[in-house]
Amino acid sequence: MSTGEPTEPPRALAGVTVVDFTRQMSGPYASLVLGDFGADIIKIESAPKGDGCRYIGNTFIGGESTMFLTWNRNKRSVCLDLRRPEGLAVALRLIDKADVVMENFRPGVADKIGIGADAVLERNPRVIYCSVNAFGSEGPWALRPGTDPVVQAMSGVMSVTGERDGGPLLVGIPVADYSSAMIAVQGILLGLLARQGTGRGQKVEIPMLHALAFGLTTRVGPYFATDEDPTRWGSQHSQVVPYQAFKTKDGYAVSGTWGDADWPRFCDGLGWPELADDHRYDTNVKRVERRDELSEMLQERFTDRTTAEWEERFSSRKVLFAPVNTFSELFNHPQAEAMKLVVDVEHPKAGVQRQLAAAIRMTDTPARIDRPSPLLGQHTEEVLLEFGWDRSEVDDLVASGVAQVGPRD
Repeated sequence: MSTGEPTEPPRALAGVTVVDFTRQMSGPYASLVLGDFGADIIKIESAPKGDGCRYIGNTFIGGESTMFLTWNRNKRSVCLDLRRPEGLAVALRLIDKADVVMENFRPGVADKIGIGADAVLERNPRVIYCSVNAFGSEGPWALRPGTDPVVQAMSGVMSVTGERDGGPLLVGIPVADYSSAMIAVQGILLGLLARQGTGRGQKVEIPMLHALAFGLTTRVGPYFATDEDPTRWGSQHSQVVPYQAFKTKDGYAVSGTWGDADWPRFCDGLGWPELADDHRYDTNVKRVERRDELSEMLQERFTDRTTAEWEERFSSRKVLFAPVNTFSELFNHPQAEAMKLVVDVEHPKAGVQRQLAAAIRMTDTPARIDRPSPLLGQHTEEVLLEFGWDRSEVDDLVASGVAQVGPRD
């Protein structure tokens, strides 16, 4: 019988328990996505300081690192001294009831701690064990430490990023961390799906190098065909011309074509319809061959109008176009507001904090942000009591320093 009170919609991952040993970004960003869709993310942090990302960067709100705040919502923090057998025993009891275990240590480190894949799957054969590392678990680089910039360099991504007459550049976002995190989400979900048929868990390994190399897309096909190393093209597309950033009268914008059918509309938008009939540029192959002379001609044209004026002309002709926005322009743009790209979350120390909403939109089982990023050890007592420890056992663990508690909700 209905009480008349509104009920929250079901969650896609409700009932899934994740014991998460990851830190920094590549693992935590993956578990954030799982938590957004209802998985219970139990973030295990090592005493006494927890995830090192709590202290990284130069921007803090209420003493909290903005990077940690960004990557750790919808999680419960349990702080344990894993160097002590009693702390490891607590972690293993939590693992016994987990559906997913995550770690992003260098290969072999989790084994030394006692939470490696073999030990975990022996205790809990139904668990999906996800390991994110820099270079995989085999080969001469397997044991090397790796972070996003290191993997960007190793992957070849930096070699194709930057201006033609300059050196290689780091991509402006941590693309290696992000890509490995998203592929880790896919791997975990595939593991859970496979378990429905087999009844068994398995190890899922995500090497960051492989995850980023998987995104080489437009560059790797031509390389495999020719064995010629691709080069940097600045803001220009490597395979399609024109398709790049142009300087306008008051800023920058990206515009261009995607195939020959778009070329006449692009030229009409430029106010230069006769260019479409110029035999030197009437196919993409010809335009690529003459990219420098064509780009110079187009750039001269683009400086005649403002970004807004070009937007009006190109959008009315359904030509690819976008202004090159700053962050403030993006997050105050009417489209971002219509998409509800940003949501507010109340944090006990940082106050009202803006967060990016989940990018996956589901009609029946939508994402939801139920919790801000946790304080260190904030949920230690709560989780242990839920998982079967009695009050006196929890008190003893805290008193002995095996478990560490923080402020409660």
